Amino acid sequence: ARTVLAGLDGIRTELEDLYEDLHRHPELGLQEHRTAGKAADALRGFGYEVTDGIGGTGVVAVLANGEGPVVMARADMDALPVRERTGLPYASTVTVTDEDGTERPVAHACGHDVHVTCLI
Repeated sequence: ARTVLAGLDGIRTELEDLYEDLHRHPELGLQEHRTAGKAADALRGFGYEVTDGIGGTGVVAVLANGEGPVVMARADMDALPVRERTGLPYASTVTVTDEDGTERPVAHACGHDVHVTCLI
């Protein structure tokens, strides 16, 4: 585990900032344009070949490393139509208007903000 986590201290603050940003700006399924953009930009920055817009908001990234085994990692990005009541300083205050014109709260109550952060 020491080898796998060896660089964590050097990027911990950046990852915490990313997590808090994603948590503060949740998006419902098929509306995750901001989140997908952040993931795609980060993966491009790491040298991945990125294709975005898959199924609307999906992102696929490939890091070519020659012949041999292939590893796939996956992260969900969507949030839920619920009000956040955690009291966190980075709690979501996002609302969306649904097709009936009703304003709905949106929050990452499912951990998908952590999924994306861990992927990156």
